[in-house]
Amino acid sequence: MSKFDHVHPPQNFARHHKTLLVVKHYTFTCDNRIYFSETNHIDLEDHTYHLEMEVWSKTDDHGLAVDFNVIDDIYKQYLQPYLDGQLLNDTLPDMNTTVENIAHWIWLRFSEHLPEDVSMNSIALYETPDQGIRLTRNIMAQ
Repeated sequence: MSKFDHVHPPQNFARHHKTLLVVKHYTFTCDNRIYFSETNHIDLEDHTYHLEMEVWSKTDDHGLAVDFNVIDDIYKQYLQPYLDGQLLNDTLPDMNTTVENIAHWIWLRFSEHLPEDVSMNSIALYETPDQGIRLTRNIMAQ
């Protein structure tokens, strides 16, 4: 006998049908060369970035927003192979691989694969534990 045997489905699965923010965190380690001019650059080896993503999702009739596994699958298929363990200068589009440019690429790449009823709200990409950048839907709409 289980302590859950007496639990039955609720009368009302969803308490509301609101839009809410679903938050996911990822960490990836990569190499990249960042240019400050044609002749001045810095090489980062085994550099760890921390990514926080927020997506807008309405709750369904069961009280669930977009499944975390859906977000994970998009990250694993469309972002991780280009980021984790890579030399970003080889795997990302031709751009300076600054945290600002990487975040912009992540936004565009990730958002194009979200389900139709889910949209990006913000991402934060940290190049160290105490510094990074944030893109929001308002910034991206400019």
